[in-house]
Amino acid sequence: MAESLPKVLYLGTGNPHKLAEFERLAPSSLSILPSLAPPVEETGKTFLANAFIKAKNTALAFSGPPGQLVFADDSGLVVPALGGEPGVLSARYAGEGASDLENREALQRKMKGVPPEERGAFFVCILVAALSGSGRLAGAAAGYVYGKIARGPMGEGGFGYDPLFVPEGYRVSFGLMAPEEKNRISHRAKAFINLLSLLGFKSAGENR
Repeated sequence: MAESLPKVLYLGTGNPHKLAEFERLAPSSLSILPSLAPPVEETGKTFLANAFIKAKNTALAFSGPPGQLVFADDSGLVVPALGGEPGVLSARYAGEGASDLENREALQRKMKGVPPEERGAFFVCILVAALSGSGRLAGAAAGYVYGKIARGPMGEGGFGYDPLFVPEGYRVSFGLMAPEEKNRISHRAKAFINLLSLLGFKSAGENR
């Protein structure tokens, strides 16, 4: 029943940009609060495996009461022309501790000489929810957005690879879009809507 649904979801992340996006995406009846995520090695070979590692570890380390919904995200960019790179290494494509700018520059170097028809790419977001205390899996959802890699950065908005990614049907990158526009079509928005539905929540759009 809707009355029994929690009013808070706890996000295990150290990334303030991701927290801000989920806060904007949440329906008015639901709060998204950060939960300290202990450092873990993302040893999984898939986005799902890494999201589960992060969600479970955050849920087990949660300092509040058991049974709370804690979720974590693993997301990244996939470029088929590069054999799927950066993939699960998206956040550290240029090496451990690399900045967003360094990762984008590494991608641009790899894409040098790739013709327009082979510059297709897509963003993936996998969300996994677990229960605090036990770390038991509560649900998982995915979201995708397709587009292409621009020849150079377009704008300075967003984060990560956003200035290089032009979604299908658009002529501008995520780096030039207003947050509201990006959240309408992004991989993270789609995954979050799917997770909320799976957990029994209405999305922000359904509240309007």
